Amino acid sequence: MTRETSSLKRVLLVDDDADDRELFEEAVKLVNPSLLIDTARDGEELMQYIKNTIPDVIFLDLNMPKKNGKECLVEIRSDSKFSNIPVIIYTTSLNQVDIAETKRNGASYFFRKPNSFDELKDVLHQILVRNKTMQVAGVESGFVLNETVPT
Repeated sequence: MTRETSSLKRVLLVDDDADDRELFEEAVKLVNPSLLIDTARDGEELMQYIKNTIPDVIFLDLNMPKKNGKECLVEIRSDSKFSNIPVIIYTTSLNQVDIAETKRNGASYFFRKPNSFDELKDVLHQILVRNKTMQVAGVESGFVLNETVPT
């Protein structure tokens, strides 16, 4: 990530699934209670949000109504005032095309939504507290944080 972990204050999760937003917020609060957590339900809300508030890190779902995560990533990276914001793709996909495309378009990491709350907390701790990634065999530079990519 491009920002120091100690300077992180505001996390933005963009996800259309209310249950996923709630679990994510709960996990972040357990990992680092000092962080402010904002949410947006779709890409249009995200783009409106960042016009007024610049978060320290964005967790971005790919599959959303109105404007999907890939479209948002391209739009974010095309604006120089947002170029230093780490954008972490947070999705159920482990599709090679999604991984390659989001990496090419400037995502910082690709984080597959975990199957357990403990795994979610562990990966968020690595990102938000320790500022480390978990290396995954076969994945260049640890871009995919929490699962082996299918071949």
